Amino acid sequence: MGETSQLKCPTISLILIVTVVSVAILSGCATITKGSSQTMTVDTKPPGARCILSRVGQKIAEVNSTPGSITVKKSSDPISVSCTKDGYQESAGTLESHFQAMTFGNILFGGLIGVVVDSSSGAAHEYEPLVTITLIPEEFASEEERDAFFAQMKEDFLKQSKEVTDRIAKSCDPATNCDSQLQAAQAAKEARLADIEKKRLLAKVKQ
Repeated sequence: MGETSQLKCPTISLILIVTVVSVAILSGCATITKGSSQTMTVDTKPPGARCILSRVGQKIAEVNSTPGSITVKKSSDPISVSCTKDGYQESAGTLESHFQAMTFGNILFGGLIGVVVDSSSGAAHEYEPLVTITLIPEEFASEEERDAFFAQMKEDFLKQSKEVTDRIAKSCDPATNCDSQLQAAQAAKEARLADIEKKRLLAKVKQ
């Protein structure tokens, strides 16, 4: 038997809507934090998408209709996530693992950009317990609708990005890793903003 599996989580608190890094909180669906495997919940906006998770070129799990929960083995290797839904662009990205001692993971938001946070601890790697993917429509009814969609995406991202930066500044060790973590977060922020703008320019508008 392989790793592929799917479980349904009846209650999910959707807190994550941006890239860079964040902390996930689940209500009513416990996340396994010890041992060699963990539970991850994959959700999309809008729901009802099919998501495939792969690692090292091998499919490890599938969510047939988001939201859904799956169990994966912990690893230092990243997980590739690809989600599809009729009427929306395919969204794909890479979810990096992180050390249990840290709270900075990676979130999908129409594509992924990860921030590597150094840790000298020997804690096992794990993945963010909640992954939320915003799907971009294949076509917008007007330029105004398109611009409003991406403006909201940018606003949500900037709000979460500030929270992440504040969290890093509060939690990091000023003597060793503050500068590198803050620089990584800033670089990811700039890259994500450029990516949002690129997606806006490439989005189709009904003629």
